[in-house]
Amino acid sequence: LQVQDMATLQAKLAQAQQEKAKQGEKIAAYEEQRQQLHWELRKLQGSQEQSKQEVSTSHTFPQGTRSLRSASQHWQQLHQDSEHTLAMREEELVVCKVELAFLKEELSKATEQVQDGNRQHHSP
Repeated sequence: LQVQDMATLQAKLAQAQQEKAKQGEKIAAYEEQRQQLHWELRKLQGSQEQSKQEVSTSHTFPQGTRSLRSASQHWQQLHQDSEHTLAMREEELVVCKVELAFLKEELSKATEQVQDGNRQHHSP
């Protein structure tokens, strides 16, 4: 391979490393968001349980229970969506890692070929 090809491979490798870092940051952000949603869901479920207990003793707040149930279902859906998005991001990261490994291997081969060519050029 030519020195130009090696430079191209190095640029691709750097680009793949940047993409890997970006994907890692996205995954961290999604994980943080997922944890926040999970906490809020637990909080809502606790409120819903408390409301159910209050309703069972007083039988005067059926509308409040429906409202809490609806909010809880909403947060559960957001939690599921967040889990799905996180899984997709993790899959993207795996693809980036595979591509990065391939580019590293190609760069290594190119470097070896250039070094071999230089040795043959300089040997008597």
